[in-house]
Amino acid sequence: MPPLDFFSMTAVVAVNLLAIAFVLPWSMGHQVDAPARHAQRFFLLQGLAWIVILVASRHPVRPWIDILPFLAASISMWALWQLSRALVGWLGPRSLLLERGLLLMCMAGPLGFVVLVNHMDYRLAWFSLCHGLGVALAACMALRPRKRVARGWRYMMFGIGMVMAASLLMRSVLALETPWLPFFTADSPANHGFALVAPFCTTLLLIAILVAWRDEANQKLRDMALQDALTGLANRRSLETQGQHMLKRAMREGLPLSLVMLDLDYFKGVNDRYGHVVGDQALQLLARTLQKQTRGDELAARWGGEEFCLLVYASPDEVQALCMRLKSALLLGSRLELAFELCFSAGCAHAESVWEGLTLEQMLAQADKALYQAKHLGRSRWETVILSPS
Repeated sequence: MPPLDFFSMTAVVAVNLLAIAFVLPWSMGHQVDAPARHAQRFFLLQGLAWIVILVASRHPVRPWIDILPFLAASISMWALWQLSRALVGWLGPRSLLLERGLLLMCMAGPLGFVVLVNHMDYRLAWFSLCHGLGVALAACMALRPRKRVARGWRYMMFGIGMVMAASLLMRSVLALETPWLPFFTADSPANHGFALVAPFCTTLLLIAILVAWRDEANQKLRDMALQDALTGLANRRSLETQGQHMLKRAMREGLPLSLVMLDLDYFKGVNDRYGHVVGDQALQLLARTLQKQTRGDELAARWGGEEFCLLVYASPDEVQALCMRLKSALLLGSRLELAFELCFSAGCAHAESVWEGLTLEQMLAQADKALYQAKHLGRSRWETVILSPS
């Protein structure tokens, strides 16, 4: 059996990566989001980088021995940056330190091929060091998500990244400490070993990325089930679910809790006069106004039709101030966007301290009564009911 050479091993890696890059769009479908596109580009660029390495191994003379490895290094670092963008999309904003560190490594690695153009061993050591550190930083980006995502694929990606980083850092040391790793495409044990590790890690990385993509798709389906399609706010089901958590938190931490029901005044007249398309725009405007005026730990939801709900940790005075801000913002927004004025009536059920046995249904019923009273007294106003244990 003939011994394996670097060209043959590189060809296997390149074909493997390119096959993955072209199969991914088919397996994911064409309606994929930005993170999945970045993952596809990662595999495509990695395959392209290995093809350039393949060509470089067949042209070990100047200027190709300088140009082609530099091109391969640049493409490889670009691929790593694409992977980091996929992680940002799947997990939310990453640590600024990690992102800046990775960007620095992506620029410094290829730059070493220019600065150390006449020192093949030093430029290989420098690029392997930058590449290894960059891979380690990208692996760390898989930790501490800002979104609710599964652990398995993140830990797998972290482990794969650390194995790849260790092999790259080892190659950096060997490039300086041994005589048998003179350049990027040399037929050497270190390059052979790296060419063996790469397909194994790539296969595991593909699995992790497919699981990440599936995890995000499932999360979107769950979000859609809890989201109002027209306004993007939480729907009634989501309000009922999250409301229970907010009740428990208010009772546990001794927080005041207010449930506000809002209803657009004369909304039927808007639909009759301007049409249902404008009516939908009015609902969307109110939804955006509610989102802008509530904090991250508070909830805005569409209850149904032109009725909306707010669940906030606030006193009656704070609720009144909130309603005044909402009224001013809605009046201004409707004048600018719809060319007519919108206003609302509201009813608030307030519990200064949540007690055992208080339910969301009770708060909703009392807020609805307060809303009815506000409309009965002339609309464009709000009424408050103070709840207390009976």
